[in-house]
Amino acid sequence: MAQVAMIAGLGMMCLSSSVGSALMMGGEKGDDGAGGAGGADNQDDDYDDLDEDAAADDDAPDCSAAQTAWINGKMQSEGFSQSQGESLQKCKVPANLQSRIEDITYCDVAKTDWINNQIKQADRRNTFEQASSLQNCVVPHHLRSRITNESCSVAQTDWIDSKMENDDWTQGQGEAAQKCFVPKVYQPRIDD
Repeated sequence: MAQVAMIAGLGMMCLSSSVGSALMMGGEKGDDGAGGAGGADNQDDDYDDLDEDAAADDDAPDCSAAQTAWINGKMQSEGFSQSQGESLQKCKVPANLQSRIEDITYCDVAKTDWINNQIKQADRRNTFEQASSLQNCVVPHHLRSRITNESCSVAQTDWIDSKMENDDWTQGQGEAAQKCFVPKVYQPRIDD
C-alpha cells in the first residue's frame, strides 16, 4: 500500500511539474498584454509557429465579441482552426458567441493543389479566392505553403501593363518580375 501511495505521489509531482512547465512556456511567447482585438494584428507574426492542435487554456477568459470576430475572420481568410485563433487571442469563445463562428469546410491536399494549379493555368487564371470558391473550401493554415502560384493584384497588373507599354516587355516577363500571374479577371487591364 505504501508503494501505491508513493507511485501516486510521484505521478502527481510529475503532472504538477508538466503543467507548471506548460504554463511557463505558454506565458513566454508574445506575452505583451496585447490579447484584445486591438492588439491582434501584432500577433500575426507568431501564427506561423502555431501547433495545429494548440488550444486555448481551459482557464482562459471568455472572448469578447471583437475577439470572436477576429478569430472567425482568421478562420475564413487564412484557414485557422478555432483553437489556433483562441490561442492567439488567449481566450475561449463562450457558448453565447459560438454562433458567430461560421462553419468552414477546409480543403484537403488534393483540393489545395488544384487551387494552386488554377491560379497559373493560362486558360483559367483564377485568383486564389476564385479558385477556393470553386472548390467550396478554405485552404487551412497548415497547407498554405502548398500555394506557390500567386495571382497578381490590381497594382501588380498595372505595373506589368506599364512595363509592356513603355519598355516592350512581354506579359510573361512582367509576371516573372512580379512573381505572380495576372488572373483572368484583371486581364482586360493589360489587353487595353
